[in-house]
Amino acid sequence: MPEPTGSDLHIDTLLSNLSVGYLNAPSAYIADRVFPVVLTDKQSDKYAIYNKYDWFRDEAKIRAPLAESAGGGFALETPGTFFCDEWAYHSDFADEDVDNADEVFNIEEDKTAYVIEKLRIGRERRWAAKYFATGIWDKDLEGQTDTPGTDEFLVWDDASSTPIEDVEDAKAIVKGVTGLMPNTLVVAERVHQCLKNHLDIVDRFKYTQAGVITEQLLAKVFGIDRYMVAGAVYAESPKGTETMGYALTQYDVLLVYSAPRPNKRHPSGGYTFRWRRPIIRGVSGDRLEATIRKFRLDKQRGTRIEGGVYEDQKLVAAECGVYFHNAIASGRTITS
Repeated sequence: MPEPTGSDLHIDTLLSNLSVGYLNAPSAYIADRVFPVVLTDKQSDKYAIYNKYDWFRDEAKIRAPLAESAGGGFALETPGTFFCDEWAYHSDFADEDVDNADEVFNIEEDKTAYVIEKLRIGRERRWAAKYFATGIWDKDLEGQTDTPGTDEFLVWDDASSTPIEDVEDAKAIVKGVTGLMPNTLVVAERVHQCLKNHLDIVDRFKYTQAGVITEQLLAKVFGIDRYMVAGAVYAESPKGTETMGYALTQYDVLLVYSAPRPNKRHPSGGYTFRWRRPIIRGVSGDRLEATIRKFRLDKQRGTRIEGGVYEDQKLVAAECGVYFHNAIASGRTITS
């Protein structure tokens, strides 16, 4: 009589301590970190804009005894406006699924993470459309694979390129029209991979560092406060014909002044206006990022996890930014 072997002794089941899923690392998202968040008490409102040139004119004069001093005032421009649309997504699950689920599944936890990821991807792509493209900022610079002309630069994956000098020139452009030095550099992940291996940058650290060029070191090289790498990816095709792509174009860079915090009489390339609705019962999670709600679907005998946020990502001061288009040659694309 044959001995029991193989499937006679074991029936495959799902492991309780391992599952495989795909989602972006939180650090890949930059949309909520580049510009300050302005929490508002109303869904829509206005903000004051002062005339820039009134504040920069040299108009103080010598005053003779008993004479009137020179004087004047400043004007206001048309106020800026915002409207915080609600961006929302939900996912439902049935009571039967909870009762039947194997140990590896925590359906509520899975659904919550799924909803949050949808909101993050949407925010990242809206940020790209608002800020990370040509024709948005006052100054666009175009990468070239041969001799650059006016408003052009040599692509940074060329051995003869000078990315540090290019960024310094762009910083001078912003300083010259705003009085502020740009403090933030947002680079696509493919551009970052090029920069951290660029000879000009490696040479600055080869005798003092362990050979690992970090984002903090690159911030020092470029003389800015923050160097941010945009690396989030998303499924860019309809369901059934899946292909992956970057939420932000792989070839571009934004140099911008971003205010450390919302402040009066102070510009910023952009702000995210976020409506701070009165807290309602059942709300959980970080209200600065999104509201996550869980509620019963009694008729359907199930539960809904719903996330939402009211916000408007707003371009505020276009002169605070310089956009580098095609910072690396597009032929270096890696596709999925």
